[in-house]
Amino acid sequence: MRLLYFLLPLCLAGSSLAGEKINVLFLIADDLRNELGCYGSEVAITPHLDALAESGMRFDRAYCQKAVCWPSRNSLLSGLMPDNLGKANAKDTFRVSHPEITSMPEWFRQNGWHTASFGKILHNGQDDPPSWSQPHYDPPPLHYASPGNRGKHPIINRYDPGNKANPLFESADVPDEAYKDGLTARAAITEIQKRSREEKPFFLMVGFHKPHSPFNAPKRDWDLYDRENVPLSPIPNLPKGAPLKHSFHESRYIRSFTDFPDAGPIPDDVARETRHAYLACVSYIDRLTGQILAALEETGQRENTLIVFTSDHGYHLGDHALWSKHTTFEIATRVPLLMAGPGIEAGSTTESLVELVDLFPTLAEKADLALPSHLDGKSFATVLSDPLLTIRESAFSEFSRGGARGCSIRTKRFRYTEWRNLKNKKVTARELYDHETDPMETANVVMEGTYKSDRSRLSALLRGRLSPTAP
Repeated sequence: MRLLYFLLPLCLAGSSLAGEKINVLFLIADDLRNELGCYGSEVAITPHLDALAESGMRFDRAYCQKAVCWPSRNSLLSGLMPDNLGKANAKDTFRVSHPEITSMPEWFRQNGWHTASFGKILHNGQDDPPSWSQPHYDPPPLHYASPGNRGKHPIINRYDPGNKANPLFESADVPDEAYKDGLTARAAITEIQKRSREEKPFFLMVGFHKPHSPFNAPKRDWDLYDRENVPLSPIPNLPKGAPLKHSFHESRYIRSFTDFPDAGPIPDDVARETRHAYLACVSYIDRLTGQILAALEETGQRENTLIVFTSDHGYHLGDHALWSKHTTFEIATRVPLLMAGPGIEAGSTTESLVELVDLFPTLAEKADLALPSHLDGKSFATVLSDPLLTIRESAFSEFSRGGARGCSIRTKRFRYTEWRNLKNKKVTARELYDHETDPMETANVVMEGTYKSDRSRLSALLRGRLSPTAP
């Protein structure tokens, strides 16, 4: 039976059933590392996302291009690498520097799809009206639900002692709609039900704010976990030999909240509670995802819908003595990526290296659309039919700190990073992690003699990724 399920879509025209245009349901979480049951987490309770993985393909080596919300999301939507986004910043979108290009959803809209968006798609406060067939749905700022906290707003990506009144976590006995993501899910479900009565194919994007801090979720999701059984990070120290100036940050954003110390080590009880809160948020969006997918099933639209679930980047939870994102380490750059739908074998997995910027050309190819000329990514549509295929030799990520731009590539075995001075472009520091012997990146082996040839080869490969002619 499973063989027939796999073969049927391959026998039909294009990627859809009976030649129909496929729908696309694109779900994206915020700050979600690969802390899901389907990725081997021994603690995360994520039955709905695990079921999604079982119904389609799990990508084990998917990477963002910059581990911070604004560039990652603008890169994904525009199809441009972060370095090509130009002078736009967190207050603007990619259109400031590139008004001429077509975004991923806009490309679908121009080719006959109804496009709509819900929740956090771009960075906070950003929208891209040309992308959508109807106004973007942005729920009110319900960051907190309990009476004592309601109305407070978290700091966004900066440290300010004057804002220490914001709690880092909250476990309120409230319905899902007491928080933004619950409202986002309700709006998306309503739209899915509406689309079932229309003939036009749809491209819907649903953006969850969680598990981004503040780590607030309904009490029912907190109650899934016994805090005593929530483990602390197995890698609490910065990798040996890592360049402190570039690799390390002081976790200043998360220290903006009431429950976190302003400076110094994080007590184990605070660290454990924070990790518990993060897991509760993960289970919350898992449950909401299940509700959205159930609506898709109940309206008879799942069979012809390509489903994508991913995150804008990963997240440190005390790993390498870091909290938040903003690094080039594996735990910040690797993202979950699950895809299910026509032509994708249920229960399949792939180790093919892919980048978030590759999603634009991939979805366009799956929908039998031509590709815009501006795209920096590569389509991995063929991997969806054959998970053993290799599309990339490396996945590229970057981050700037300490007056240098960290350019990092992940190959099948290694992570190699060069920190280049922002003014003269000279390499000031290097990092090399051997995932075959050190999958948690605990030691920088770039200066060890046994890796001399690997270092040279990886440096050349990285330079190729920096070339103007390469994506």
